[in-house]
Amino acid sequence: MAATALFAAAPAFAQSAPLNCTGPFARNADEASLIRAFGKANVRRARIEVGEGEKQQGAIIFPGDGKRRIELIWHDGAKRRRPATIYIREGSTQVVQTPDGTPIGIGTSLATVEKANGGPFTILGFGWDYAGTATDWRGGKLAKAGGGCRLLVRFHDTPGANAAALDRVSGDSEFSSSDADIRAVKPIAGEILLSWGE
Repeated sequence: MAATALFAAAPAFAQSAPLNCTGPFARNADEASLIRAFGKANVRRARIEVGEGEKQQGAIIFPGDGKRRIELIWHDGAKRRRPATIYIREGSTQVVQTPDGTPIGIGTSLATVEKANGGPFTILGFGWDYAGTATDWRGGKLAKAGGGCRLLVRFHDTPGANAAALDRVSGDSEFSSSDADIRAVKPIAGEILLSWGE
């Protein structure tokens, strides 16, 4: 069953469907769309952390259930409409729907993401504000997420990873996901974003 059908079936569904940028997360969705899909009790207005200490108007879906929690920010925070970015963060078991059906969630390995993309992609170095962000899918299958928005994955290095390799791939530089040192630190997805442009 398609994700959109699951979203429409009933509010506050028990089993999570793979996320994409349709239904309650479509370009022109609003707070009412979220309430219809998830139930009023499962949608809470909030200021969402977006990095570097900045917060923006948004919503938390399933605020009382860390495993199903989804966060989003609005392009139009005053009217609570037009999703800008949807976040899956550590602790959540939500997954993103990819074109080949591979689920990508927190803890998914870099190798699995690369396979879903159909080839290597560009990733930023570790140890700074935008550490481990996949910035360019290089024309791969993940270049557009379901519904037409942009998929971003922020990878974390694995605790206990090769320290020398980690040092070589740290800082504000770009690397290929096929780089031997990138692979040596065994990155896993630590944050997943579905993002709409203006």
